[in-house]
Amino acid sequence: MGLETWTDFLLNWLGVGGLIAYAVYIHGNRQRGGLEMMMLILLYTLAVLYISRSFYWLTDDFLLQVLSFIPATLIPLPITLFVEALMRRHVPLALKIFVVAGTLVCFVMNLVPDVNRTTLWIISIVVTLGTLAWLGLIALFRNRARHAPMENRLINGCAAALAFAFLLTATDVGLGPAWLHFRLGGIGALIFVYVCVRLTDPGESAAALFGELSAIAAIALGGLGAFALLVPGAEADLYVAIFVVLLASVLLYAIFGRLRAKRQPTFFRWLLDASTGSVDGFIDALHGLPLANDHRILRGADVDAYGPEIMAATFDDANAVWGIGRLRAELTNESRRDGAERLIGMLEQNHMTHVALLATRPHAFLLLTLPQLAGGHNPMLEIELIQKFARLLSAGPS
Repeated sequence: MGLETWTDFLLNWLGVGGLIAYAVYIHGNRQRGGLEMMMLILLYTLAVLYISRSFYWLTDDFLLQVLSFIPATLIPLPITLFVEALMRRHVPLALKIFVVAGTLVCFVMNLVPDVNRTTLWIISIVVTLGTLAWLGLIALFRNRARHAPMENRLINGCAAALAFAFLLTATDVGLGPAWLHFRLGGIGALIFVYVCVRLTDPGESAAALFGELSAIAAIALGGLGAFALLVPGAEADLYVAIFVVLLASVLLYAIFGRLRAKRQPTFFRWLLDASTGSVDGFIDALHGLPLANDHRILRGADVDAYGPEIMAATFDDANAVWGIGRLRAELTNESRRDGAERLIGMLEQNHMTHVALLATRPHAFLLLTLPQLAGGHNPMLEIELIQKFARLLSAGPS
């Protein structure tokens, strides 16, 4: 086992570190939405793939090859489910049939003892790349008016990150330039996770994201330059290996840093300065809160058509804020179905994703667009606190 094998092994495990770190963070900040669940399925599928194949690369054992190829055959399915949840729209039936049929064919072929592995690889690559290309076209030609600006930014970022990640993953099956002797799929996974963590934070821009990724690459190049000064005249493969490992390491460090980042002090400063003399003054102060920049307040005649009393009955202490994904899950709950349907209709008509009940005399609802995936900042607790303050002010002195 030489430089290539150990470099590939290390890159895989750095990628696993990013995937698991994001999955753990999501579990600690659950919103119980559909997109969140699809993201977790995708993260775990990728993590199992990277772990199993890293040991196969070390041992070249046939049984490990078969086992590692099981999650590889499943990849098109969680990606399709993730894109469906991300866009809040079903993909065409033809694509669903293609994905399911291709996944089943590859899965079964992989378990056949005497199957031609080259043929299996070709079919699997066609299914995976075909799925990605189809999903990319769907994302590219979607109706952007149906999504809030932050959702469009997240869709664009995730689509670009997935495409770039799978270009790097193509090197894992030998589809790369002749001079490149390393498998870079682990870096692709880290880029995908980093983009998701960044773009699920309100106020983040694609330009800032590109700038940070460029800075990360520059840091890795700087580390390579320092190594080249210390070890001049080494083989080109060693320099490439040092660069890709440094790049993956800095990406993983940046992901950990983003997931640890807390913005609560900014929120508490806003809360300290907000007007609490009346519910109207408090609601007006919401314009100064960054996470609520993309919001709308509906009250009085604006909500009469939706049945405000029925919608208000859907809220309780355990459900102070509803996301559209959780509301869809409540449609099977007989006691909340009517209120959930009305809240979903109100959110969809206003192109928002979350709703909180601010007041009942008269009824006032706060509609927001918030990330449906856990990023470096979880705004749900802050919105729940805002909702509690507004309802206390609405109730007046007891």
